[in-house]
Amino acid sequence: MSEGGELARLLDKALRELGDAGRTELACRLAAQAFAVLEKSDPGLAERFTGTLHHLTCVPPTMSPQATEAAAQGVGG
Repeated sequence: MSEGGELARLLDKALRELGDAGRTELACRLAAQAFAVLEKSDPGLAERFTGTLHHLTCVPPTMSPQATEAAAQGVGG
C-alpha cells in the first residue's frame, strides 16, 4: 500500500472512532474535507471517505449510560 493509501486508512479509522465516540458531526466534516482534497488528484482514494461518511451516518447513535440504564429499568417510556 502506498504512503498516501496508508495515511488514508489511518485517517479513516480515526474518523470512524471519533464518530463512534459521539463526535459524528465533526468526523463527517473532516471526512468530507478529506474527500474534497483527494477527489481530483486521487479519486480512488477519495472514494474511501465516501464509505467513511456512509458508516458515520448509518450507524445508530449510542445511548448514554444513563439512558441505557433507564431503558433497562423501563423509565421514561
